[in-house]
Amino acid sequence: MLGELLTITAALCWAFGASLYKKSLLNVRPVTLNLFRSFPATFYAFLVLYLLGKWSLLYELDMTSLVYIGFSSLLVLVVGDLLYFTGLKSVGVAKTVPVAYSYSIFVALISVIFLGEPITALIVLGTVAVVSGIWLVASRAENEVSKKEHPKLGILAALGTALCWACGVAVFKIILANTDPFLLASVRMPFLLILPFGTKSSTRQTRRLTRFDIITMSLSGLVAIGFGDTFYLIGLQTTKANVVAPLASTTPLFAAIIAILFLKERISKRVVVGTFLVTAGIMLLTLEQMLL
Repeated sequence: MLGELLTITAALCWAFGASLYKKSLLNVRPVTLNLFRSFPATFYAFLVLYLLGKWSLLYELDMTSLVYIGFSSLLVLVVGDLLYFTGLKSVGVAKTVPVAYSYSIFVALISVIFLGEPITALIVLGTVAVVSGIWLVASRAENEVSKKEHPKLGILAALGTALCWACGVAVFKIILANTDPFLLASVRMPFLLILPFGTKSSTRQTRRLTRFDIITMSLSGLVAIGFGDTFYLIGLQTTKANVVAPLASTTPLFAAIIAILFLKERISKRVVVGTFLVTAGIMLLTLEQMLL
């Protein structure tokens, strides 16, 4: 029961983090957000590693593992998340989150095409549900955003996020075969800090940041990739994977609710139905991955 509660809490953290990202992106660029959210998240990840008594694992990390961690972290936390922020800024939380979290469909395709795994009924049903849901969400995006926003760019960015996250997850799976999950969670974080931040425009924007901007960006990283990932990892350790994974896939539903209640985003019935389809499809695809 504890594992299930922790996993649902993780999904809530990821959904709440998306709303904080959206709030931050009203005043800052994605690159700036990516940098400022990384400091508290990095500190928190290494603090957890220390408190769990696993600090010595850092000295056992070999160069090959570090290269894999670096590559996958850049793909997921830098490229993927920058595209994610672009989607949030362009079409909002309710539309970006279900499309981005459909990365399970790419994971399933990778396993079928490159790993030679069989196509099962769950894969077919999950794929149909996700594709149908994305179509419903994306087809209404252009009519539900303001003139200042870019619906096509937002949906494409969200799809790019899904692809980056899927490829990164595939590499993470390889790494976790011989690496402690909490070690991976901490070592991947410093790669967020290597983004170029020395341009004149970036420096100028940093000087204009308010205390609210800094607090919101810091809190977003701490909640989403700090608390959220930690709750998920603990839940994964205490509960069966085929129970945890579908529960974690409820993030789009929570994100849609938060978008409606707190961000006042306009959401049509088609987007609501699409979100449910994507969530159901993600659950089916994730269950299939767990059962293989």
